[in-house]
Amino acid sequence: MDSLSKCQIESALAARLPSYKITCTLHADGTLSAILSGPETDHFAITGIVRANYRGAEAIARLANEILREMVMSRQGIRSSRLQAPPDHIPRE
Repeated sequence: MDSLSKCQIESALAARLPSYKITCTLHADGTLSAILSGPETDHFAITGIVRANYRGAEAIARLANEILREMVMSRQGIRSSRLQAPPDHIPRE
C-alpha cells in the first residue's frame, strides 16, 4: 500500500466498505489517516496506519477488516459505557 496514491487507497477501501465515504490523508512519516463517513451521522477516524505494513494484493482487504473490527469494538465500548450507571448514582447501604 505504500506505493498507492491517496485516491487509489480511498477507492480500494471504498470498494471494501461500500456504506462509507472514505477520506484519507497520507503523512510524510509513512503513515495514513482515514475518516469513514457512513449513513446518517456515523463517523469513524483511524490514524497512524503504517502503510509499509500493508503490502501486496491482500493488504487493502486486511486493512478494511481491521478497520471494521475496530469500529465494532468501539461501538461495543460506547454501548456498554451507556449502560453503566454513573459513579454518583451507586446505591448506598
